[in-house]
Amino acid sequence: MLQKLPPQETTNDLSHLAFCALVALHLARQDGVASSPYAENLFLVRWLAQAQKQKHFPKSVAIDIGYLLEKGRRQGPASKLKQRLEYLWQSCTGEVTEQSDLFQLTFATENLKD
Repeated sequence: MLQKLPPQETTNDLSHLAFCALVALHLARQDGVASSPYAENLFLVRWLAQAQKQKHFPKSVAIDIGYLLEKGRRQGPASKLKQRLEYLWQSCTGEVTEQSDLFQLTFATENLKD
């Protein structure tokens, strides 16, 4: 049976995932590995696949890794993985009061459920 984590812990895990992926991408760009949208997508798909296979992140983000991985594989550069990760990072690290109404509602609902 899956243990339900508090929303804040899941949010921290998601922000950590996004941060690590974006840092890895930045370093790959510096090394010349991800110099085009296609190469960027390929790098992120491989990075996510390795993170999933080696279980680098908590189970709370396994579904998110799978979702991003599937998007990247199916849609290629059109999946905009980098932008999705940036949005994930921003939505998880910003103040709740600065987030969209939908985000705030979801956050409040999750807190009430717990």
